[in-house]
Amino acid sequence: MPEKRNGSEPSPTHREGAKEGRGEMRELDLLDTALEGSNLIEASAGTGKTYAITGLVLRLILEAGVLIQQILVVTFTEAATSELKDRIRNRIREAVDALSGARTEDPFLQGLLQRHAEPPSRQSALRRLHCALTDFDQAAIFTIHGFCLRTLQDHAFASGMLFDAELVTEQDSLVRDIVRDFWRSHFYAASPLFYAHARSSGLSPDKLHSLVGKNLFNPHLKVIPRHALTDCSTLEERFMESFDKVSRLWDSSRDTVETILLESSALNRSKYKQASIPGWVREMDLQLQGECLSCSLCKSFTKFTRGAIEKSIKKGHEPPSHGFFDLAQELLEAAEALRTAYDERILGLKAAFIEQLRARLEARKASKNILFFDDLLVKLERALTEPGGEHLAEVVRHRFRAALIDEFQDTDSIQYSIFQKIFGDGSAPLFLIGDPKQAIYGFRGADIFSYMEASRRTSRRFTLSENWRSEPGLISGVNAVFNREHPPPFVYEEIGFKPATPAKAKKHELLRVEGREPAPLRFWLLKAAQFSDGNRIFKGRARPLIVGAVAAEISRLVALGRE
Repeated sequence: MPEKRNGSEPSPTHREGAKEGRGEMRELDLLDTALEGSNLIEASAGTGKTYAITGLVLRLILEAGVLIQQILVVTFTEAATSELKDRIRNRIREAVDALSGARTEDPFLQGLLQRHAEPPSRQSALRRLHCALTDFDQAAIFTIHGFCLRTLQDHAFASGMLFDAELVTEQDSLVRDIVRDFWRSHFYAASPLFYAHARSSGLSPDKLHSLVGKNLFNPHLKVIPRHALTDCSTLEERFMESFDKVSRLWDSSRDTVETILLESSALNRSKYKQASIPGWVREMDLQLQGECLSCSLCKSFTKFTRGAIEKSIKKGHEPPSHGFFDLAQELLEAAEALRTAYDERILGLKAAFIEQLRARLEARKASKNILFFDDLLVKLERALTEPGGEHLAEVVRHRFRAALIDEFQDTDSIQYSIFQKIFGDGSAPLFLIGDPKQAIYGFRGADIFSYMEASRRTSRRFTLSENWRSEPGLISGVNAVFNREHPPPFVYEEIGFKPATPAKAKKHELLRVEGREPAPLRFWLLKAAQFSDGNRIFKGRARPLIVGAVAAEISRLVALGRE
């Protein structure tokens, strides 16, 4: 069923004392909301966001005298763009039919009819709507990338966009080339100790490539913490010298050290079990024979250090002494210091990789005169920021006298920066429509903090509370789960939960299973105790269990329906 909203009937809880103002939220009155300034419409799924957008477009055409090609509508995907075009075109046709005398039960269209009841007003409204249908092929309904591309192409001189630049849908081959170049230049000539540590830490060309996420090329993104490319040569020399000393002394003192650990009456045998010591000695044989190729020491190495022995002495006893224990302690400390320095160097290399990737990828694409989708956003935001950017923003504002940004919760910082620079001065109506609860999960690269920043900057905030999609019982159940203030259900105070109400004008068919109405909201619990890790169920293990449980329940309900 299509989404519907009765914009002329705000809920009673919002009628009394409702004032438009920053920081306050009221129910959206689709018929009477002022078509000016910056506005944020927060609404959950099924509450009629698309219905509200089509209604605002109609009012902009009829009341503000804005042409269809002067109304910018931005959504996220090509599919959503196509749907919005169909919904807006059909809505204009419905308005034409209603103003031409066709009967309508739509409260919003009824409100428009009352406003244009007089023949001159009605004829003027019909002319504007017919003009909108005639010019609908010029409607400015885009994805965010489509909007950026059109703006860059239309204002190539102001934006620095080359006329013959090719838009490509894939840049991963370029990224992989840069990854391989970086790996060769920083790891092929590295010391064997560092290379071994990096590999044992899981670092590889594929791991570097995995750092390349969707948001990586956002110039607002900062890499923290920052680590310099630590020079580890001094620590390496200290470690190698210490290793050589321990190795030489082990060759001459192996049997003596083993005898001390086996026979010392001062050692706590719960920590130095005699049955374990021969195995530890064999591990030390393997550790200390031949060339040192890693700064990682065997698990039992600490048992031969002075520190470990001193912590394992019986009360009233003196720890056994031998020069090997002191040298082993020094080697342990040298290894720990070297591993720490190596870890910092790895973090520094990751940060350097990201910086070089950004610079080199941009240079390679410039040399090939190609652009990827996200480059469109970066180039437009840069053009709006650099000298002359205000003029470009003014030109775009002159072209688009109103803007509606759908699925605004999926906006990241660079997208919000573009809209803010163009429409942030409030001279043109701006409506941001979205559901902040969805932004929490970072779908499509969404940035929850950009959404909260937009919420703070908008002059008016609205909500849609009438749910046309879900059953009343489910709506009530969800309200009961999330309608609390302490602690905030979505962590951040700025993202509150607005209880929804079932649509009054929608008829709901009662679902009955086994002769009774099932609970609209159910919780299924997995018992962690049945798993080997005892108190946690990891996602990889839980997912197939959840899918299996849902499939079994669906099969059960289908079988009941057949009976």
